[in-house]
Amino acid sequence: MTKTTVLITGANRGLGLEMAKLYAARPDTHVIACCRNPDAATALNIDGAAITREAMDMVDHAAIDGLAAKLSGTPIDIAIHNAGIFGKNPAATTGFQDQQFGNSNFEDDWIMPYRVNVIGGMKLAEAFADHIAASDQKKLAIITSVIGSVAGAMGHMFGYAASKAAANMTTRNLSIALRDRGIIVNPIHPGYARTDMSGPGADIDPIDGARGVIERIDEMAMETSGDFLSYDGRSIPW
Repeated sequence: MTKTTVLITGANRGLGLEMAKLYAARPDTHVIACCRNPDAATALNIDGAAITREAMDMVDHAAIDGLAAKLSGTPIDIAIHNAGIFGKNPAATTGFQDQQFGNSNFEDDWIMPYRVNVIGGMKLAEAFADHIAASDQKKLAIITSVIGSVAGAMGHMFGYAASKAAANMTTRNLSIALRDRGIIVNPIHPGYARTDMSGPGADIDPIDGARGVIERIDEMAMETSGDFLSYDGRSIPW
């Protein structure tokens, strides 16, 4: 059996952690779990699991390039840009009220989400395209949100929603730009999961969102590259 290598950003908690655990439980699968402080990511210490922890801050482009150079020659079957931020405050304490019209904190609620959610994903794609193209599966998944659906705009969460819409457009463009290299690219909504960002009032457990995302990644194919997918199998309108 060919060994499968999966790289996940933001793998130290929430959906990223659950995806790392699920992938590591698969036979002959090696997980490269990336986060800002891997030494503190003790939840990734799983006996017998093939997990390698690596430092990756999505706003530190030199560090991303450094990890890509360190992993030069390592095919990466599945790269998942899971790291993401909402804004200055987690929804667990604000109920998303800090991004209402007239209450914009442009540095924290607009610029930083763009740097992580949008530019971070683009930088990951550029830095690791050779690694992905050299693999058997050649898959790049960008974890996004239904909040980024223009058709589903709700009149609030301005900065976060704009960053996710931009991430969706970037992912769609990547699916076209990387097609000739055989790389399949999809934006995937993981559900409204009970993470540190969404809080305890969200709809589903992180494990359910993670399991659904992995099922969608398993199904990723060139014929549907660029489609906006949901963890539960639905296709989401742009």
